Amino acid sequence: MEEDAFNEAAAQSSLLTCAFNQDGGCLAVGTTSGFSVHNLHPNYARTVNRELQGGIGLVEMLFRCNLMALVGGGPSPQAPPHRVLIWDDHVPKEIGELSFRQVVLQVRLRKDAIAVALRDRVYVYHLADLSLRDKIYTADNVHGLLCLSTQIQDMVLACPSVTTGHVRVELYGLRKTVLLEAHESALRGLALCNDGSKVATASLKGTVIRLWDVASATCLREFRRGVERANITCLTFSWDYKWLACASDKGTAHIFEVEPSEDKEKPEEPSSITQMLFSTVRRSVEGDAKKSVCQVRGVPHPKACTFVAEASNQLAVAGWDADGNGVLLISEFQPGAEPRRIGYHVLCHSAVIDESDEQRRRRRLRGWTPQIPETPEGGRLYVGERVEIDENGMDQIQFEEGDDDDEFVAVTTVKPNEATNERSTINGAEAGNITIPVDSPRSEAGSSSQTTDDAARSNLSGTVGDSVRTEPLGTDSELQSP
Repeated sequence: MEEDAFNEAAAQSSLLTCAFNQDGGCLAVGTTSGFSVHNLHPNYARTVNRELQGGIGLVEMLFRCNLMALVGGGPSPQAPPHRVLIWDDHVPKEIGELSFRQVVLQVRLRKDAIAVALRDRVYVYHLADLSLRDKIYTADNVHGLLCLSTQIQDMVLACPSVTTGHVRVELYGLRKTVLLEAHESALRGLALCNDGSKVATASLKGTVIRLWDVASATCLREFRRGVERANITCLTFSWDYKWLACASDKGTAHIFEVEPSEDKEKPEEPSSITQMLFSTVRRSVEGDAKKSVCQVRGVPHPKACTFVAEASNQLAVAGWDADGNGVLLISEFQPGAEPRRIGYHVLCHSAVIDESDEQRRRRRLRGWTPQIPETPEGGRLYVGERVEIDENGMDQIQFEEGDDDDEFVAVTTVKPNEATNERSTINGAEAGNITIPVDSPRSEAGSSSQTTDDAARSNLSGTVGDSVRTEPLGTDSELQSP
């Protein structure tokens, strides 16, 4: 650990990452010793807790089913940071693996695809058999910005373009690419609504958030987060596309109204010369950008935020508190009113031990921020020599109806030589190790026989050629915690 001027060891948080699932109903937490899943609605509960031999630096859920994507992290990672583990929590063990030449910065899942963001490119694979679907080159994407649509059959993908500050949107159903000239400086935040119709962007300055219409590639409106620079940590849309939330290192989550109501009262005209002068100066500084309708505070260092499933007027914010503990705050908001706290939960504790009250007071006065353990080789761009794909029984994936006594919806596999209506759950006997050679069409760049972008796009018409059955994930009663 690092030490400060008072020879006091800086605390390291056991929380490495946290991410909400696609519908905002669950929170996945990665720590230095494993991962856990927390249910948010209708009642908070920790439904899964897996103690592993190493840390998890990235975790991505697939709605509320038992499939997850894990990436190692922390001082002692569960797996090298250039590998993506496909985890089946019904086993529980990894059933597949994607290994890259670069450190994995972000992973996104939907029912028919898995997308992985590296430093300078994005790979898209079919989730059913992990075959390569697309490869997209980007600008220097140090923050791993990547978004997928999850509500429609034809996938929409948003990521940085090769030009700094621009966004590339892939409409796979239409086989069309849309380029958005979002900002002049590098991107820091990116969000895509569930149907892929709107994109929200933020730059490194973090003062203005722009809302874009994908179909027309036009900027619909701008939102003003503040006048001071800030690092945007999360952008997210509500499920009904009515609200947009933004979290930053300022410790505040701003909520913006995407489509303001027409019947709202117009602002009052200034009644004095002083008010007119102040209004003119403010407009010259802030422009015509809309302000937030509500601000949620309570998490000093937010990492992720989302609108809670089936309760669009509730915002959940997860991150670190002033002591480095992983915390979750759930608040109910109304435009123009102070948010009301519904729940506050400690997800994991900081590594600070035997700290006196005076040491804690001095640390907070110095503006202490959690020191997240760095991943070994985290700053190293290339960590491997080739790309491998290991499949353990992932021939065909099918979604089953969830059981009433189980939090997750079952995902099973069917072997190719079995009938379509015969389903068998993955178990240890079915798990095998299949390594795809580097010169296989499913391998990464560098092979002469690699699938080109045009060939990859020849199979982009939804899920017709995939083995995934996108059936409903179950009724509301099946998705609620026991």
